[in-house]
Amino acid sequence: MALQKSNGSSSIYLSVSDGSLVRTHKEANQHTTQRITKTGKLVHEEKFRDLTALLLGLETKENDYGKQWVLKFKDGEDYYVINMPYSSRYASSFLKALPNIDLTKEVRFMPWSMQDKNDVSKKITGVSLYQLGEKVAPAYTKESPNGLPQMQILKVKGKETWDDSAMMEFLEEKAKDCFAKIAHAPTNDEGGEDDSEVPF
Repeated sequence: MALQKSNGSSSIYLSVSDGSLVRTHKEANQHTTQRITKTGKLVHEEKFRDLTALLLGLETKENDYGKQWVLKFKDGEDYYVINMPYSSRYASSFLKALPNIDLTKEVRFMPWSMQDKNDVSKKITGVSLYQLGEKVAPAYTKESPNGLPQMQILKVKGKETWDDSAMMEFLEEKAKDCFAKIAHAPTNDEGGEDDSEVPF
């Protein structure tokens, strides 16, 4: 692993884009493809279909691309940090299924993207989660919202736009609750790895 840290662990940073997990490299290699960003920057990207690892936690951060979700995974000695836009179908589909995940077991995180059957000019995106070979069902659906606020139509400068603010705030609070339960659960830790060494 090229990203070795002094304590022996490594962190791999990924983003969610075009239905894939994307790792950006400083230099081109046999696994990368080139892309010009909206700002005119040349980037070298390596794409992956999914990640299977233990989900340690999540938080939100602001960066050059706006507010982002930052998901933290661990697989053996390796740590993975996945960024995805805060207000996106990737994020909402992931967060809707999060309450049905067993956070003590590995989860398969798989972004996807497909053409809208009703409008081929549009793409539908999301994240599917799997545990023990089964797809994780969402805890919040149109049929059973379980308190989830629906998106609202707002008029901005004379144009109608969908606003998901209330929905995302609700999902953020529920996500925090999921990890709070794990944090306060009793453990049988017998002098294992010191959490202070986790590189987050």
